[in-house]
Amino acid sequence: MSPADLPARVPAPAALLERLRRRHQAIWALRSHLVAQGFWELDTAQLTPGPGLEPHLDPLAVPVKTSFEGPPSTRWLVTSPELSLKRCLALGAQRVFQLGHVFRDGERTARHCPEFTLLEHYRAPGTLAQVMGDVEELVEVAARALGVAAPPRPYARATVAELFSRHAGIDLGAMVRAHAQGDGDALVRAARGAGVQLRPGADFGDAFAGVMDQRVEPALPRERPTVVSRWPAPMAALARRCDDDALFAERFEIYGFTPNAPPDARPLELCNAFDELTDAVEQRARFLDDNEQRRALGKPALPLDEDFLAALPSLPRSAGCALGVDRLLMLLLGAAHLDEVTALPWR
Repeated sequence: MSPADLPARVPAPAALLERLRRRHQAIWALRSHLVAQGFWELDTAQLTPGPGLEPHLDPLAVPVKTSFEGPPSTRWLVTSPELSLKRCLALGAQRVFQLGHVFRDGERTARHCPEFTLLEHYRAPGTLAQVMGDVEELVEVAARALGVAAPPRPYARATVAELFSRHAGIDLGAMVRAHAQGDGDALVRAARGAGVQLRPGADFGDAFAGVMDQRVEPALPRERPTVVSRWPAPMAALARRCDDDALFAERFEIYGFTPNAPPDARPLELCNAFDELTDAVEQRARFLDDNEQRRALGKPALPLDEDFLAALPSLPRSAGCALGVDRLLMLLLGAAHLDEVTALPWR
């Protein structure tokens, strides 16, 4: 972590106490709003034998002894409660949420921390349009609790393909099609042709992230958040493919700029939402591909959550969203660093 990533100073005790009060108000308001809407608050385990497998996320491993004799087994702190919450949906729960801490190794910047607060909610049955409305309401609920203005609604909306074409001159559909046909470097070449800086040996995921970071995100509207939808199929993660075009997936993220952000600022990525994949065969194949990508990055492969895969056929058509609570507070309060909005600075 560089000095530029640290807050300028540690606040005085009175300022920290006021931060605790405001954070309590916002979190209580978020929780109360969802309960009033008929959502069940769940508290699934934070240690899991089958963590999320996303190649660019690193779960924290924890040795756990379940008896006084014998070696410990390995569990991982959850990067998200997603897999457990979907297992609850498969049991018949219809509206659920979990609000708590999650963990991701190797992340410490002004906008990243190895431990942070996530609000994840699901509707079963549910649609992405409903979840999008939920998020806009949650932002307004938190703003009212803090006594600040909420970003104006409706939020701006654009597909990833529209943004790639507009800001990088890249036909994303053609790149995804080429990738599906075996040309894994098509987007890498297009991104470099658009002036995007990439590491040697970059793959589709690197090129996609590079275009988003260097071309798309800085050009998003500043006056209101933007919902970025229909992600390319290689970035589907746990989302189902679009019914009208299998090259893309039913996924959205929302980005927003803090008030008075400097001209060179990038927006905050606030949330990530899926229309949930329920095909266990396809999901297993994606998990195996994730592990192959992890090996290519020099990372260890991780065990698959077999309980989750066994539950998928019972999962109804559903949609859900993971909202970063700390980043939401940054957006509403105009904070430049996570440590300005957490209960206590993370050390």
